[in-house]
Amino acid sequence: MKELPINFNGVLGWIGLLGGLVWVLLFVVRSEKMLQKTMKINLLFFGRKANQEYGVRLLNRLFRLMNEEKPYLEKNISLESLAARLNVTAAQLTQVIDENLEQGFPELISTYRIQEAKRLLVMPEFQHGKMEDLAYKVGYESIALFDDAFKNFTEQTPTEYKKRMSMICL
Repeated sequence: MKELPINFNGVLGWIGLLGGLVWVLLFVVRSEKMLQKTMKINLLFFGRKANQEYGVRLLNRLFRLMNEEKPYLEKNISLESLAARLNVTAAQLTQVIDENLEQGFPELISTYRIQEAKRLLVMPEFQHGKMEDLAYKVGYESIALFDDAFKNFTEQTPTEYKKRMSMICL
C-alpha cells in the first residue's frame, strides 16, 4: 500500500472549504426562515382577502341552493346537511352566515320559511286552506312554532296577515 503524502496546505484548504460550506448552509437556512416569516405575513394579509372572496362565493352558492332547491321546506333540515350539500364544513357555513347575514342558521331557515308562507298566503289556493297545512308545507312541525315564528318576523299572526293581504288585493 502506498502512503499518501500529507500536505498541510491541502488539509487547510479542505478545512477552509468545509467551513465555507457550513457558513453558506447556515446563511441559506437562516434566509429560508426569514423568507418563511415573510411568506406567513403575506399569507395572512392575502388570506383575509381570500377568505372574504371565499365567503362571498359560499354565500352566493347558499342563496342559489335556498332559492332553487328550497331545502328550508324540509322539516329536519340541519346545518350539517346544508353544509354537506354545499361541500363545506358546518363551521365554515356557520361563520359565513354569522358574519355576513348577522343571524344564525335557525333564523336564516325561519326567514326563508316565513317568506314562503307569506307568498303562499296570498295565493288563491291557500285562501280557504288550514293554517296547519300551510305550517307543515313550509317546514314547521307544529302550528304553534309556525305562529310564533310568523309573528316574530311580521308582528302579526298568519291569519291577520292573510286578512290584511286579501283586503289589499281586492
